[in-house]
Amino acid sequence: MTSSNPGSSPQIKLAFLTLDFYPQVGGVQNYLFEISRRLGRNFNVLVITPEQGSLPPHTPLQKIAPAAPHALGFWQTLRNHQPDVVIVGHAHPQLLLAATLYRRGRYAAITYGNDYLAAQKRWHRLLFNQLLRQANPLMTISAANVERLEALDLCPTAVIHPGTDPQRFYPPPTRSQNALTLLTVARLVPRKGIDTLLRLLPQFLAGYPQLTYQIVGDGPDKPRLRQLCRELDVESHVQFLGKVSDDALPQIYRKADVFVMLTREEAQQTSVEGFGIVYLEASASGLPIVATRCGGVADAVRDGVTGLLVPPDAPEAAQQAIARLLADAELRASLGRAGRRLVEEELNWDQTAVHFQSAITAVLPAYPPKPAA
Repeated sequence: MTSSNPGSSPQIKLAFLTLDFYPQVGGVQNYLFEISRRLGRNFNVLVITPEQGSLPPHTPLQKIAPAAPHALGFWQTLRNHQPDVVIVGHAHPQLLLAATLYRRGRYAAITYGNDYLAAQKRWHRLLFNQLLRQANPLMTISAANVERLEALDLCPTAVIHPGTDPQRFYPPPTRSQNALTLLTVARLVPRKGIDTLLRLLPQFLAGYPQLTYQIVGDGPDKPRLRQLCRELDVESHVQFLGKVSDDALPQIYRKADVFVMLTREEAQQTSVEGFGIVYLEASASGLPIVATRCGGVADAVRDGVTGLLVPPDAPEAAQQAIARLLADAELRASLGRAGRRLVEEELNWDQTAVHFQSAITAVLPAYPPKPAA
């Protein structure tokens, strides 16, 4: 990104409102941090968040805490700093209310999936949807989210896919053809479908007795998953690696052979896979993927090109897809190469920021300067 775009004057001040930001770890945190620090090259970027912690050196943005961690506190901070454009970093009612109090009907918003779906079960649903409907642009991260939002009479104007860093995640020169490793990187909650793969593992071990399944991440489902390993007698083949450092994670991807995450949607439809940045990390690392056609996953994994998509809650289909990859080294390599190209050319953070900046600059004429308070 460069500052040659006439709509990216450094005099324009953008303010991101978020409850989740660096150094917290997660999809929303990662998305907002990677975009805001790139926009900071071309705009005066302010991130208003209660999340404490220092930014990395030379990060071109300012992070400040709101006067209080609720709508009035965010609003007061906006009044104090007078940004030209407010971007609601995730669809939370307190953030949307603060944005509309500051500049009614003149704010942008980003939706991911679980944020706006959870609000549909709350008492403030009608107000929440009205505030989200006023956002311009209203952005989301996948085609599946577009369909869900439209069903709620919420019409997003831009799909801005997440990305990853192909310089941080990259393939090894060669991969072992002997002891194969399956990998999942996820928060340990039931909807990630780790239990599905554990139940399939005994079938794979019959043909691949040295097979290892590595699980990166932590969460409330960990005790149940460990107990399932004991019941299936696969403990010696499953490694729970827990949370790993940013420095260690790329090497774990490089040592794996197949990335698997068999997500499923909850019955109440309030928790979905909005996209899945981990799929891009796997692709950048040259890994073939087996995933479910669930939520926004199809935007991250190209079926038959970078991985194999199967229906959610279809263990037999997942078993066949994984077995196919375990048996075919050339197919693994082909899908991995295509995934690497996809990340290098399209789904990387630089491209995400370019698309995001275009969505914001397209509406700048609708944001006249706000008079001083």
